[in-house]
Amino acid sequence: MNPIVVFYEVLILFIIILAGYLAAKTKILKEDGKRQISSFIINITLPVVILMSSQMEFTKEKIENSLWLLAMAVVIFLISMGIAATAYKKSGKDKENVLKFATVFSNSAYMGFPVLFALLGSEGIFYGAVFLFPFNVFLWTYGVLIFKKHSSFKHMIKDILSPSMIAMFVAFAFLGFGLRIPFPINKGLDIIGGLTTPLSMIVIGGTLATVKFKTLISDKWIYIVSLIRLLILPAIAYGIFFWMSPPDMSLTILVLLVGMPCAAATTIFAQQYGGNTTLASGLVSFSTLLSIVTIPLLIYIFL
Repeated sequence: MNPIVVFYEVLILFIIILAGYLAAKTKILKEDGKRQISSFIINITLPVVILMSSQMEFTKEKIENSLWLLAMAVVIFLISMGIAATAYKKSGKDKENVLKFATVFSNSAYMGFPVLFALLGSEGIFYGAVFLFPFNVFLWTYGVLIFKKHSSFKHMIKDILSPSMIAMFVAFAFLGFGLRIPFPINKGLDIIGGLTTPLSMIVIGGTLATVKFKTLISDKWIYIVSLIRLLILPAIAYGIFFWMSPPDMSLTILVLLVGMPCAAATTIFAQQYGGNTTLASGLVSFSTLLSIVTIPLLIYIFL
């Protein structure tokens, strides 16, 4: 895997973040606009990405690799949730939820997929889509519940059954029955899903425009989360599963996606559910900046 290719993929995302930053600084992108874009991503483009991940064909090798990847991913999510539950108790209520979310969820789709495609081609995207299934189960259950308290079980179920969660169930049905979305509908959905990455980066850049950088770089929690997210969790993933001799492809995908920076959804969820958007945007941007170095480093050390 060429570290230069990885560097350029990360740099491309920063160019889009810069566009959002400049748009917000020049008042082209305003607060209402960021909220509306965030809502559009959560309710439209993300569900489409999940649905389109079902449009793939299984072989015996892919089934074996996928089962390994699913099992390993679930274990790592549970480990990261355990770390998040204990690491930030002294951070304060205003920060703790965002820190937990940023620790558990990596930028596996928005950044991970472009990197996987650059390094492994369409096969990388196939396994990236497999990883998205447990990712989205935890995202739309644990992730939502981090930010939002519920007055009743009924309200909790209503939030969990979000458009993305419904799309995931539909995707499972498509995979199970081998259903294919016909042209030109599939092409249109591909284009809609493709909006997720640029729109997410624009929201991050727009929110970053409100960040006071002196405050950002003085917040120790940003450094702690970035260290856990970018280095400790992928090292744990490799250290646990290497000795079990999983398929090379499955372990490669796991380490790469677990080692991605904080999820762009950190900012989007904070924006949507009234969390600390300044901290969320700072975590995403700072960890993404560091990932220019850490992703090639992970490839060099572990893969």
